[in-house]
Amino acid sequence: MNENAKIIQCSLDEVLHNSMLPYAEHVILDRALPRVEDGLKPVQRRILYTMYEMGLMPDKPHRKCAKIVGDCLGKYHPHGDSSVYDALVRMAQDFNMRMTLINGHGNFGTIDGDSAAAYRYTEAKLENLALELLKDIEKNTVKFSLNFDDTVMEPDTLPGRYPNLLVNGATGIAVGLATNIPTHNLGEVIDGTIAYIENPKISLKEMLKYIKGPDFPTGGYIIADEELYNAYETGRAKIKIRAKVNIEKDTGDKQNLVITELPYQVNKANCLKKIADLKEERKDEFGLIYDVVDESDRNGMRAVIKLKKEADPRKILALLYKYSDLECSFGINMVAIADGKPKQMGLMEIIAYYVNYQREVILKRTKYDLEKAKDRAHILEGLVIAVKNIDEVIKIIKNADNTTDARAKLRARFSLSEIQANAVLDLRLARLTKLEIEKLKAEIKELKELIAHLSAIIANKKLQSQVIIDELRDIKRRYKDERRTAIVGDEKKVKVESFDDVKPISEYVLAISQANFVKKIPVKNYRLSDKTVTERTTENDILKSQIKVTSDKTVICFTNLGNAVKLDMEIVPESKYKDKGYKLCDLYKQALKNEYPVAIFVLEENLPADKYLIFFTKQGMLKRTAWNEYNLQKPYYQAIKLKDGDELYSVEEDLPETTIAFITANGMCLNALKDDLPEQGRVAGGVKGINLSDGDSIVFQSQVEDCGEFVVITSSGTFKRVLVMEIEPLARYRKGVKICSLEPKAQIVYGGFVQEPYEVCVIEEESAFGIDTESISIETRVTKGKTLKGEHKKCKPIKVYKNAYFEDKK
Repeated sequence: MNENAKIIQCSLDEVLHNSMLPYAEHVILDRALPRVEDGLKPVQRRILYTMYEMGLMPDKPHRKCAKIVGDCLGKYHPHGDSSVYDALVRMAQDFNMRMTLINGHGNFGTIDGDSAAAYRYTEAKLENLALELLKDIEKNTVKFSLNFDDTVMEPDTLPGRYPNLLVNGATGIAVGLATNIPTHNLGEVIDGTIAYIENPKISLKEMLKYIKGPDFPTGGYIIADEELYNAYETGRAKIKIRAKVNIEKDTGDKQNLVITELPYQVNKANCLKKIADLKEERKDEFGLIYDVVDESDRNGMRAVIKLKKEADPRKILALLYKYSDLECSFGINMVAIADGKPKQMGLMEIIAYYVNYQREVILKRTKYDLEKAKDRAHILEGLVIAVKNIDEVIKIIKNADNTTDARAKLRARFSLSEIQANAVLDLRLARLTKLEIEKLKAEIKELKELIAHLSAIIANKKLQSQVIIDELRDIKRRYKDERRTAIVGDEKKVKVESFDDVKPISEYVLAISQANFVKKIPVKNYRLSDKTVTERTTENDILKSQIKVTSDKTVICFTNLGNAVKLDMEIVPESKYKDKGYKLCDLYKQALKNEYPVAIFVLEENLPADKYLIFFTKQGMLKRTAWNEYNLQKPYYQAIKLKDGDELYSVEEDLPETTIAFITANGMCLNALKDDLPEQGRVAGGVKGINLSDGDSIVFQSQVEDCGEFVVITSSGTFKRVLVMEIEPLARYRKGVKICSLEPKAQIVYGGFVQEPYEVCVIEEESAFGIDTESISIETRVTKGKTLKGEHKKCKPIKVYKNAYFEDKK
């Protein structure tokens, strides 16, 4: 056989055309570059869609990443497992993504360059914001294509209900092309998008009032002026980014440089190693550095460059900016797939593509909802006809030979469609009541209104735009995050703050409002705020728990779900007295969205073993535990074991010479002795405190002294005080005695204990008013109480709160 017969001779032009160009096209379109519509690369899109199909919702448990990677590879991604897992990890890293899309559980790597644990060890689920990218995907909003082996369909893009390409940016290297899109602030991007929808002719200069520039997850400074304008105009430019560094005094006359924020994508460990190397290699310039220490912990980044006594920290810092990664450049190159091909775009063009895509999504979703509404209305109209003529319908069905015959006769007699006839045959007897007929008619009315609304949206572009604007505003309201990166036009404007060796300590009032928001109020603002109850007083204006605390302290919050959460006062944002405040999940990410504090205490360094806490639950359980049981190093841990459906009501320090009082909604009061309240461990569930009757609930439970009165307010508008001495102390877990005679259908809405007079906030349907406890008459426990005099005589309290506050005078 001729050896030359095995050699295929081909020109280089043909080889490039037949091999290289298809490969390059595949890498560009199907691997390395994101789509302008949803801002995702194919692997990211496939991971999110896989997790969505697996049901890994934010309110569900985490699942092994090995399972997620396996499902994604088996169904959608025809490449290696490392490419899938690396992309999944990146979407969970808060130092890479401005807004993470995946909630990771386990070791997902660090800013020091440590890699994530193997996927058999880590777990993940979707973040709430990721659901906004996937929202309405089942409503024919996006195009689906066959996967790599033509067995299942996968989405070409996700609905992407916010401009993810700008928010989370992108980085990727294709063949002959690359992209490097910086991250941006979600609220700013949404504001800019809305401004474009309202005025498509808006100039870039005007747009930059909304989108001020990149906002990197690691903070720092951007030093740019014209460069940013050029970047957003052409899609390409270079900007300088710097670390945030402060000067702090050390012992004696020494000073330290403290790094708290690094430039985006700078490896902290490598950066500090390079600084340490500079100290050894360039002793003439960096010889005054004597140590580099990384003091970062769970509270944030803190890397300390320790200087010798004679060093000038600002000169050393200027040299570090020049020779180390504390300053670096970021090359903006905004390339994405648009109209099926890679394209370099400016800011306005990206927003234009996104808005046009959202109009298509809204139009397709509205058409889908309209068809579903019409189909449902069509069925209901058939059911109403059948129910109105039910006797005849039953007769036709009884006399029919079979189901097919019954369907045909029903259609002929009542002019029903096949779908309507099937719905009539499937009708349950329970749907024939008068109430059900009215429900059918009401549902038809609602559907007709919905059909008219959806039809109007389809026919009107302005309405489509308004839908986009409303939904974007809702996303901004729920997920808005403060800007992290400061933008300065000149290097001289970069702030390098100097701190004395002793940080200034400020005094605050840390409070929980009745609406369950946390407020850190400066003492001066607290002192000057008007705390009296007015008609417009809301639950958020009344504080149910408050303590004085300094900025250098840590507080421990006990939550309704039975957990203990430690909060560093330095990282809790300030609020004014009348501000809304913050949810616990805003202050500590591990806290659940329905979790809120019920009690707060300043956490002392050495908790005494002879002091105790008493826990009260809504179902009347009590637990007494030593304070030092809660001196754990963890920031979030279980404080009490709760039964299903029970919640923590309050926590108090155990007080001597007191009893525990319970007042219930149905008018019972138990004054329980504490003699047999056992000491239990941290995770114990407690013992029974009061024997509640079926349908009854607790409105007040606390420790009380015998020299005071109970305050009782009912839903029928009667008020009274009862001497504690009138309620004989009994053993715990009894029903107690009557503390108030109630009118029919009335309940106690407020129970309290008073020694020093305080104001009570009474909330009615449309107004609120305050009343001093001294103006409430003292009566025996068997009376109904008295109504108020004057304008509030006929008040019907819905909710009542104690408006107790401490005076804080200079």
